[in-house]
Amino acid sequence: MATGPPRVLIADDESQLLRVLIRVLERQGYAVISAPDGKVAVEALRGASEAIDAIVIDAAISPEGAGAVLEVLAAEQPQIGVIVTSGDQLSDSLRSRFLASNGIFLLKPFPPSALIEAVDDSLSKRVAE
Repeated sequence: MATGPPRVLIADDESQLLRVLIRVLERQGYAVISAPDGKVAVEALRGASEAIDAIVIDAAISPEGAGAVLEVLAAEQPQIGVIVTSGDQLSDSLRSRFLASNGIFLLKPFPPSALIEAVDDSLSKRVAE
């Protein structure tokens, strides 16, 4: 079992929002890894020296959207908690992938407390499994 604070990967291509999300979770004591696009998120997942406990990912992240990253998670690291964020409702395809991972959806804009609650809930689901 990993020691230290839970590790959360945040993937969002809106740089200002990414900085805010990082700050919110770091203030709660989480160790945060950030990715400005889906490709970097996949690289971070595959190359992490320590386990990543949860991912917060924008549904429309470039270049291919969150679906591509969720496919990698489902195949390689299904234990990671998933929080998908979006300014719109999710497509049926993405919704089915995300529901299969027992994920949590946050509609933008959301308050910092909603992000903290979603990450906490995601982590508690993983501990219970």
